[in-house]
Amino acid sequence: MRRSLRPLVRLWVLAVIGSSGCAHVEPRLFSPLQPGGWSAQPVTIERRFAPDAELDPATRTPTGDAGYAFYILTKSGAWDYGTTKSFLLTHARQPWGHCWLILESPGKRLECGLNGNFGLKKPDYGTGVRQRLRDRDPNPIAYLWEMMPDGEIEVGNGNRTPTFVWRMPITRRQHQRILEHVLQWDYGEIGVRSNNCVDLVTEAAELAGVYLIHRIRLTLPPEVKILWKTLPLWTDPQYRILEYSTPDLLEVDLRHLVRFGIGSDATQWYRASSLSAPKSKDKGKPGARAEDRQ
Repeated sequence: MRRSLRPLVRLWVLAVIGSSGCAHVEPRLFSPLQPGGWSAQPVTIERRFAPDAELDPATRTPTGDAGYAFYILTKSGAWDYGTTKSFLLTHARQPWGHCWLILESPGKRLECGLNGNFGLKKPDYGTGVRQRLRDRDPNPIAYLWEMMPDGEIEVGNGNRTPTFVWRMPITRRQHQRILEHVLQWDYGEIGVRSNNCVDLVTEAAELAGVYLIHRIRLTLPPEVKILWKTLPLWTDPQYRILEYSTPDLLEVDLRHLVRFGIGSDATQWYRASSLSAPKSKDKGKPGARAEDRQ
């Protein structure tokens, strides 16, 4: 192993040791601009409902037809965006997050999502960034701007147990629109900044008339210190801002909606159902499988 990678490996070991046995925690999703150049800012939305949303006139909450429902399932990494160090540590502890959907109609249920970043046709994102660091590339973080050509539709939950499940009623017309969206989605490519698992489900939610908060804007420092090692991230300022959709922020927004009566919490129902992943298969697998790493 090259010496330049040893600090990274030790960081990962410290993260794993420090987080073992910890319960799931709410992610910290905001940080003002810091002297080193790091900041994190959720991207806000102008309105919650589309003009053609089907809302109950009394409660102004979504309504639908009997037997029709739309679910969003999230698997949060609980990343801490407070500082560069906290983000790297929590990302090392849980290096992936994911989300997918369920589309329900009378007597039928479709559960699917977008998966990819398998590292088969080109190095996955983590490997690609590390390779550029080894090669002393002046902009190693630029690898996150590339698209992966190995995206695919994944039917079912991929043996994942979600950290949260959100359910909302929809109409028959909305069900048809979302179904067409799922069937016509371009699954061949997947990216960090666009066309990822969160984009698939939030665009489906828009077809149901609901706008969700799911994108975060990071201001990245030109270099980061990991233990005693200083690693460059970018020299070209076009890579200073990284904006992308993340399951962490999406889950926080969905939990917020439930508290205001917009949709409902279906987490326990899902975990108790036959749809839920066997717990023996869900534990310890993300490192072996290529998840849609955010």
